[in-house]
Amino acid sequence: MKAELSGDSRAAASAKAKADAEARLKEIQSEQDLVQGDIDAEKKRLAELEAQIKAERDGRKADKATRAQVEEQIKQVCVPVVPLAMWCRAIGVYLSKTKFRGGPEIRPVAGAGAAGTMQPHGQLDQLPPNESYLVFDPDIRNMSDDELRCVQNLTISRPNVGTISFHGITDCTNLDFERIVRLEIGEVLVYPDSSTKPDIGIGLNKAATVTMYECWPPNGRKHLQDPKSQERYRNKIKTMTEEKHAAAARFLDYDCNTGIWKFSVEHF
Repeated sequence: MKAELSGDSRAAASAKAKADAEARLKEIQSEQDLVQGDIDAEKKRLAELEAQIKAERDGRKADKATRAQVEEQIKQVCVPVVPLAMWCRAIGVYLSKTKFRGGPEIRPVAGAGAAGTMQPHGQLDQLPPNESYLVFDPDIRNMSDDELRCVQNLTISRPNVGTISFHGITDCTNLDFERIVRLEIGEVLVYPDSSTKPDIGIGLNKAATVTMYECWPPNGRKHLQDPKSQERYRNKIKTMTEEKHAAAARFLDYDCNTGIWKFSVEHF
């Protein structure tokens, strides 16, 4: 009789253990379902964000292409209104960096004739549209890979806008110049996206001399007629140059009669 009770007790204990295990398994499966649901929801949200980012990027590309087309039409159809277009764009740039900071990027419009002039060897028309305004000296487009690794005293310029002369030997292999170099009226940027900037001395992040054209006071060149106002504005340009670029920049010259501004940098 005791043996039978002992057997029944073991059977009951086993049944209870089995029931507990099955209950725990169901709990684990339920937790897994909840976690999987969270994972699926996060995947969906990530896909929506990626689609939104792609749409915004495509929209910016379209806007950029449209702006470039309009600016070229302005230059070719009605050159006299280019100064007005430059002034309107300058106001937009100022507002985008002050009152409406964080909004869409607004780039300055290039000066009249900035594109399509001073074409070396008649070859610029063979370049992709986004690169056609950059002029290289020496002409790196016809160089071999070995020659591109050791380009001596590379100069990149945009006619009527500005020039960057890099000191010494520059390795020009695998450089996307259209993304790395931005030359506009009154603005020069090398590696505008700081996340892509290499260490000092690598690529184009090196010592250079910069010359900018058409750099006039906001109220026009007529206010630089007398020597005192010229000296005052020249000192202002010098202070702005060395404060903006800190120890990496050195003011060289500003000509109040031509609007040519020259300075050197240890790196960008």
